[in-house]
Amino acid sequence: MSLTSLTFLFFGLMVLLIYFVVPKKIQWVVLLVSSVIFLFYDNLNVGTVIQALVVLVPTYFLGMAIYKNKDDAKKSKRYLILGILIILGQLIYLKYTNLFLVTGNHILNLFKVDYQFGLVHRNSLVGISYYSLIMISYLTDIYRGLVEPQKNIFKCALFMSYFPILTSGPFIRYDAIENELYGKHKFDYKRMCRGLVRILWGVFKILVISQRLGMFVDTVYGNLAKFDGFYTIIAILFFTLQLYTNFSGSIDVIMGISEIIGIKLPENFTLPFFSRSITELWRNWHITLGCWLKDYIFYPLLKSDFMQNLGKKCKEKFGKKTGKKIPMYLSMFIMWVLIGAWHEGAYTFIIGSGILQFIYIFLEETLAPVAEKVNKKLGIDTEKFSYKLYQMLRTYLLFSIAMIFFRATSVTNAIHIMKNAFVWNPWVLFDRTSLYKAGLDMYDFRILIYSLIIMFVVQLLARRGDIREKLFKQNIVFRWVCLYSLIFIILIFGCYGPGYDPAAFIYRQF
Repeated sequence: MSLTSLTFLFFGLMVLLIYFVVPKKIQWVVLLVSSVIFLFYDNLNVGTVIQALVVLVPTYFLGMAIYKNKDDAKKSKRYLILGILIILGQLIYLKYTNLFLVTGNHILNLFKVDYQFGLVHRNSLVGISYYSLIMISYLTDIYRGLVEPQKNIFKCALFMSYFPILTSGPFIRYDAIENELYGKHKFDYKRMCRGLVRILWGVFKILVISQRLGMFVDTVYGNLAKFDGFYTIIAILFFTLQLYTNFSGSIDVIMGISEIIGIKLPENFTLPFFSRSITELWRNWHITLGCWLKDYIFYPLLKSDFMQNLGKKCKEKFGKKTGKKIPMYLSMFIMWVLIGAWHEGAYTFIIGSGILQFIYIFLEETLAPVAEKVNKKLGIDTEKFSYKLYQMLRTYLLFSIAMIFFRATSVTNAIHIMKNAFVWNPWVLFDRTSLYKAGLDMYDFRILIYSLIIMFVVQLLARRGDIREKLFKQNIVFRWVCLYSLIFIILIFGCYGPGYDPAAFIYRQF
């Protein structure tokens, strides 16, 4: 069920209507039933029901067992490990079986063994990557003594499957959302208006901007032999914008629905393309995933006995300064590989969303002293707008290069795309209509450019405070002109006609 489909629109309206009509003490039941419908909408069979129960039932009972044995560290740790193994076991089985099979085939090829493992196709529940990590954090927080387990298994099921977050997050934590998820909420007109504005803004980014960017990217990447370096470079830069508008637009829809209900979710984006480094960009992009991995992977790994012992040995051999960094960078490398693997069980994601991001950050940190010396030598003022703009453009370019692997169908395909970027036909620059030959005509390009300008202007204004709050403080005529303009832009210029695939939401596959 796509977030921008008419089906989801009708579904969301019905959920909200029923939610505010029923007695407040059973509002959470409405959310649970809605989440179950959403979870099984595309694929309801015995296998998918078992998938859900395999995570829910053990997580519920093991959470209770961890809390019951909180004074017995060894016993509670065993229950925690068992729970994590069950959750990860299902996730790996359903999402990463083919990665292992492909790796096995590569190894067999290296040894010239005339045998190939056949790949398998497994149907997994929507949002499996999200609810798996959410339940791992739930068990871990109980073990750490940060939360008490939910005694009602159905409320535990709601925490696992709250429907708005299943397709793209953000990641939620039990202690932060418990009261709001099961609480009693009154209908609030102002909250509804704020939520609807955010939903409209998200739909605008998806249908008007992301879909058009996708047309160009799909056309170029689908026929690299026809479209040379000029088109390929534009497609590389466009895909990053496509991914951002698609992903952040869906988050806006999710946040808007939750805001109307009365549930406050953590922000997942804070203007990533104004970042001056890859490190800063990742503090503003998929924020909740980064926080989850730091809290449940990076810091525990860094504080582990293995890393502590490694740090001591490295300090003795390489000195205190260098020895301290080696376990940190090793832990960081493992974390980034896991980020890439989490997105999808394919090497393209491990490289593009993982290893390359680690390399960028590693080089940023290790070369920072050198860059500082060069800037001083050349008399460059790093606080001037021109230098900040250079850093933003550099960050965007580096991130876009990594995203080639995110979009490519294979590592070989990604390398081919990068090579194609250097195959130039100089005459294309003198053809004023050249850009209109790759999926978008002049009309669509103008709409795209104007829409991107609107988006970035709104983001610049948002840096100075809550733009929705500022909008609602304006005169009623101005407010309604802005809102109706956005609605008509979506209705008139949104790409939802022939060829539009509402199921083609990029992050839905994860």
